Amino acid sequence: MKRVGNGMGKAITVRGKSVEQAIETALNILCLDLSDVHIHVNKTADSSGYSESARFAEVTVTPVRYHALVSEVPVDESGQPGVRIRGGRVEVHAASADSLPSIEAGDGALVIVNGEKIDGRKRVSESDIVHIRTIDELTRAQLSISVREHGALALLTVSPGKKITRTVKDTEYTCNLAVETNDVHEVVNDVSQRMIRDACEQLGISAPLDKRVLWEACETVVPYEAIIARGIFPKPGLDGDVEVQIDVDGITLADEGKVNYREQTSMQLVQSGQLVAAVLPPIPGQSGEDVFGNEIPAEDGKTATIRLGKNVVQTGNHIFANCSGNLVLERMDHAIFIDIADSLEVDEVNFASGNIHFDGDVTVKGSVSHGCLLDVTGVLEIGGEVSKAEVFAGKAIHVAGHVSSSTVEMGQQQSPDAKYAIELEGMLPILCKLGSFIQDIAAFRKVELSSLDGQELKKLFRIGFGDSYSAFQEQLQTFSQRREPIPTDSDWHELQSTLYNIFVNTLNSGVKDGREFLDLVSKAQQMAARHLPKRTSTTERLSLPYAVNSTLKCAGTIEITGNGLAQCNVHAQLDLLAEGVCRGGELVADRHVSIRECGSKRGGQTIVRTSEEGSIVIGIAHAGTVLMVGEQSYHLLKTQIGVSAKIHNGVLTVR
Repeated sequence: MKRVGNGMGKAITVRGKSVEQAIETALNILCLDLSDVHIHVNKTADSSGYSESARFAEVTVTPVRYHALVSEVPVDESGQPGVRIRGGRVEVHAASADSLPSIEAGDGALVIVNGEKIDGRKRVSESDIVHIRTIDELTRAQLSISVREHGALALLTVSPGKKITRTVKDTEYTCNLAVETNDVHEVVNDVSQRMIRDACEQLGISAPLDKRVLWEACETVVPYEAIIARGIFPKPGLDGDVEVQIDVDGITLADEGKVNYREQTSMQLVQSGQLVAAVLPPIPGQSGEDVFGNEIPAEDGKTATIRLGKNVVQTGNHIFANCSGNLVLERMDHAIFIDIADSLEVDEVNFASGNIHFDGDVTVKGSVSHGCLLDVTGVLEIGGEVSKAEVFAGKAIHVAGHVSSSTVEMGQQQSPDAKYAIELEGMLPILCKLGSFIQDIAAFRKVELSSLDGQELKKLFRIGFGDSYSAFQEQLQTFSQRREPIPTDSDWHELQSTLYNIFVNTLNSGVKDGREFLDLVSKAQQMAARHLPKRTSTTERLSLPYAVNSTLKCAGTIEITGNGLAQCNVHAQLDLLAEGVCRGGELVADRHVSIRECGSKRGGQTIVRTSEEGSIVIGIAHAGTVLMVGEQSYHLLKTQIGVSAKIHNGVLTVR
């Protein structure tokens, strides 16, 4: 006989530290046995939840009402002995007491025989009361919030739960029945925005929550992770540094926007006394705020470690050059090294290197290429050739290779550009002081230099000069009226006109604003530095092995050490010494000319000239050679050996 369920009583929901404890508590409350109730597990205990309530298991227990015992259980028409399940009820049919069928619980089910839950397999008879209870499972969604990046970010993680609803499978009669269930799995996300907000509040998060993340976290059916709240990240400070104050690229723009690419240089050439770098102080960091409203400290910048070389000096936050040369700036081991190299070494002078203007000694390992300009004040060493280029030096020039179609000059007289530069040099200190004056005015007013227009600059200059303004006007007017016949730099006339308008002409401001005036002063400095005459030394030499179709000039001695000269114009203010053959052109030395072989066997003309006090010596002089001493000349009509020419008692003597 068995009892058959006929409806449910009122259910209760109980929590406990485990599922078993919660069930036991519910049975005690209802005063029922396990066989008299239906059990639904709402959630299991979980120690990883964000709140205290998530650590308890929860079950819903429902009492089951039964009819009185019935005397018979329907038997299958086949009369087969055994046990089976139909519609959730257990039906037992035993052939004899010696051959009782057995039953056992499978996963997700409980088998209760005569009010007791069985473990394992148990034989049952028709008189036993057998109940089967399925165990539904509900795992709630879990959420957690973690803080990252020193509290600047709050990370929300949601793991959806699952619900398993079970029903007992029907079976046929069998002697050994293992109860099986039909399981229906369902993803459950019962996380609500309120739950997330409560969790954030419990943690003390005060930063605004991301509304999009709130919505997505409540709707997701897959594991989800996103930033729910953001603080303010701290901004680290900037370390102190050194800012170079010269034009690194060396690009000069003409009036129409054209670029003289040959004046570009990768070197950073400076003049003595020039501001080369400014020391930048460290910038403090900006603190942030974490998601709890607390300050996140920021790391401040560190003061730059600056090591100065022997040719630079620091005044306040400015670094000046003590000599002219090449700026050297190196960063090593968290320190910055600054110096001025008073000599320069380059591999080649070509389109890539650009033209070179250098106050000091220069060594060129290779050659000087087509169209390039090399202008130095010291000793110049060229390891290769010079081809279709211009080379100038103040003390000495030594060329290891041939010279072709080029101009090579050492220690020559002042050019027209040099005369402009000398006069401009005397005015540059005043122009620079005026530039500093208007910078101070702009800083005092807390305005940009561009806000000081040209007419206001005129008034400020009068204030800055005081009583000496008239004297400077006269000096500048003299400069503005200078007219050299052929100045090679076309910018001289523009510079003269602009300075005249600023300081003399009352009707024209000359420049638009303070920024343009500073640019003008900078341009004047560059032009003066480029064209000031170089120091000369008559004790040094211009030395090269061979030259063709070139112009050679030297304030001292020119020495030809190799094959000689071909179609060259040569002028040495002291001596011309040629070991090779000199053919064509005009060869001039003010003191002495010594040539191993001069002229051509074919009779081409070669002019050899010296001053009235000078002398000429030629080992082999071919027909067509013209010897000139002072204003007197002698034409050789045939080849002669051991020729000398000098004036004795006012008469040219040729031997």
